[in-house]
Amino acid sequence: MRSRDTSTLRIISLWKFKSTKSNKWYIVEVEEFPFHFYGLKFYYKGVSLSKNRYSLLTNDYEPRTIVMSCINIMRKYYDCDPCASFGFVAANDLPGNDNPEEPNKRFRFYRRMMLTMFSPRVFVQYADISNSVYMLVNREMLDRGEVSIPTIEAALSSLYVGDYSLFSD
Repeated sequence: MRSRDTSTLRIISLWKFKSTKSNKWYIVEVEEFPFHFYGLKFYYKGVSLSKNRYSLLTNDYEPRTIVMSCINIMRKYYDCDPCASFGFVAANDLPGNDNPEEPNKRFRFYRRMMLTMFSPRVFVQYADISNSVYMLVNREMLDRGEVSIPTIEAALSSLYVGDYSLFSD
């Protein structure tokens, strides 16, 4: 399913999958941005109306299954668009992380999965720990100068409140 955010002209594609362990449905939102950039967000369908849907835990202890489903979606996008780059924010649990200088538990897990599953020959991985932002930037697009880290940081700052400083993993 696709929708269009008229205020930003972004296209948002919705994917859903069912966990084989818990039999719960999950929704993955993929936002398309300029420069072949895709942002992923996911949540349990049962909390889709909650403003905190990205932070709520299901306590089913199956994060690897859920993140692998998101990785499979990322691979589908990359197969269709070899210039694709990806990013996401690791939402804090409720209540929030008391120390913003340390990465939250989700961020640490996502980072470990991305470093394991994606080759450094294809993606340069960047992070902003204080904002729990993680990016897989297409190496070819960086090498050709079609995208740059300052451009990505500026785009993040214009879309979301805050200062962003990405460093390479």
